[in-house]
Order: sequence, then C-alpha cells, then structure tokens
Amino acid sequence: MKKKFSLHLRITPGRAALVIWATGLLLLALCSLWAMREDNEAARERLAVQARNTAVQLSALLAVPAWDVDELAARTIVMAAMEDERIYAVKVQTPQGMLEGQRRNYQWEPVPWDDEMAEDAVAGLSPLRVEGRPVGTVQVYVAPRVSQEETALAARRELWRFVLSGMLWTAGLAVVFRLRRGRGSKIAHGADMSSVPPESAAAEMARTEAAPSGALPVMSGMAELAGACPCDADRSTPGNGNDEGLEALLPNAAGEIVSPVLGLAFMRRHDHAWHVAAGLFRHCFAHAPGLMSRLYEEGDRTSLCRLGHLLEKAAPCLGAERLAGAAKDMQTALHGPDGLRATLAVEECVLALDEVLDSLR
Repeated sequence: MKKKFSLHLRITPGRAALVIWATGLLLLALCSLWAMREDNEAARERLAVQARNTAVQLSALLAVPAWDVDELAARTIVMAAMEDERIYAVKVQTPQGMLEGQRRNYQWEPVPWDDEMAEDAVAGLSPLRVEGRPVGTVQVYVAPRVSQEETALAARRELWRFVLSGMLWTAGLAVVFRLRRGRGSKIAHGADMSSVPPESAAAEMARTEAAPSGALPVMSGMAELAGACPCDADRSTPGNGNDEGLEALLPNAAGEIVSPVLGLAFMRRHDHAWHVAAGLFRHCFAHAPGLMSRLYEEGDRTSLCRLGHLLEKAAPCLGAERLAGAAKDMQTALHGPDGLRATLAVEECVLALDEVLDSLR
C-alpha cells in the first residue's frame, strides 16, 4: 500500500510520546480544577447553612421587639449578634419599614445599615412570628472571609498534588518508552540477523569485529558493488561477453585478500547471493527513511545527496529501479533552486525506500 503521508505530518515515536505526555498533564490539570471547584461550592454551601441557622436563632429573639416596634431592644440584640466575626450584616424588616440593621465596613467594624453589600456575601432569611402571625423578617449575611483561608489551603494542596502527579506521570512515561524502544531495537536486530543466511551472518560478524565503525564500510561496499553488479539479463544469458571476461580474470584473482572478480563470479553461480545482498541492504538502510526526513528538516542537503548517491548505487543490486530513479531525481532536485520540487523528490525517495524495505521484510 502506497504511503501518502507528508514528511512534515509523519508521526514519529517522539511526537507520539509528546502528545501522550501533554494529554496526561491536561487530564491531571482538569482533575485538579474540578476538585478546586467542588471545594469552593462546598464552602459556599456551608456559608449558606450558617447564615440560615443564625437567622433562625435571631428570629426567636427579635420577634417580640419587632411586634412592639422596640428599636432599642432590637439594636441591642443586633449589636450582640455582630460580635460574631463571621457575620457580615444583620437587617430586621417589619411591615412599617426597616427596624434595625448593621453591616461591617472595610475595617470589619459594625456600622449602621446603608444598603451597601459585598458581592460575595451569602444571605439567610427567617420570618419573625408572634402567636403564629408574621410580624417581619430578619436577614443575616455571612461573608466568606473565614472560608477563604480554607479555600487557599485547598488550592495549594491541589497544586502540589498536580505537580507530584505530573512528575510521576512524566517519569513513568519516560521509563515505558525507553523500555519499549530498547525492546523494539533488539527485536529488529534479531529479525535482521535471522533472515540472513549463515554464510552472510558469519561474514558480517567477522567484518564487524575487524572494523569498529562497520556501518559506513558496509554501505560504501554496497555502493561499489552496485556499480559492477550484473543485472538479471546478464545473469541468465549464456555465453555473455562479461562472463568470458570474468573467467579470464579468475586465475589472476586467486590468492587475493579481497577480489571483486571472484565475488562477481560467485554471485553469478549461486542464486542465494541475492538474498545475502538483500539482507545487507535491509540491515544498512533500515533507519534511512527517518534519517532522510531528519536531514531534510535540518536543511543538510550535502548529507542527503551523499545518502542518495549510496541508494542510487545500491538499489540496482536488488532490481529496485524505482528507488534508483527516485534517488537520482532527489540529488538533482536538491542541487536546484526549486524548494517544492526538492520536497517532493525527498518524499518520493522516502516512499520508494519504505516500499523496498517493506518488501524485503
């Protein structure tokens, strides 16, 4: 199936981890905000209950003064109630008008009622009754001055909970992705080694032990081998001139440490040599698609051209004509001034290489 995703929209494991991490932090933040909202609503409900209870208590004391319209007795009861620092204001209302009322100013001192109220005050109302008949109402207002300290403590607690949860989430996600990445690399390496024939595996192990930086020599050797690699038509056609030339050079190549002539002759005689070349190609260029995307995003056109040259030389060994053409077109486009053409050429080369690697798996 042809891949139609752009290089800029390609989902990498790093981007996936970043999205999962950000989503987890967002969920933790929403949970903390929801908990703070619940605490605020609970605190306001407690204030409303306190205001209603205080109004009911004062209604039992203010019923008779309201019936007798005794302002002095009502003022005495209201001033005694204002001794409670939790009460913001008290207002006694009768059918004739306001009998008594007090509120607190900005210094939290009781002053006469002047209809100026705090916006965050919670009111509680209770009727005044004498012998079952209503003679007025008493309103008690409670300001969330005391509950603000509890709300601030709850907010700090939720903040610390969010910070600790975020740290644990980040650490756990980092450990999981690191273990998964290490396991994936081990599985990929084991699959590559198991798909290569025993002769190729032994030769590759010997080459790795001889040269510490084994990736670059192998890629260079593949590119050099591609320049002289015979095509399928030459391999199947008897009596070809190239075969006669190689047979003439075989006696002179005997005894050499490394002989391209002997190698080409071996590849012509044995069909499984193609599988060896395919395994080496897959092993060398397994991470090339991601490398090409990163190099293009970084603007390193020189390294991209060098990698494209290696692909152009190595692809004919597998018969990957589309990949060879895409690598050549990518080099041409990268040397030109047209940025859109270069982008499309790099994408085409990456898609062609992905198809080759998928078919080799």
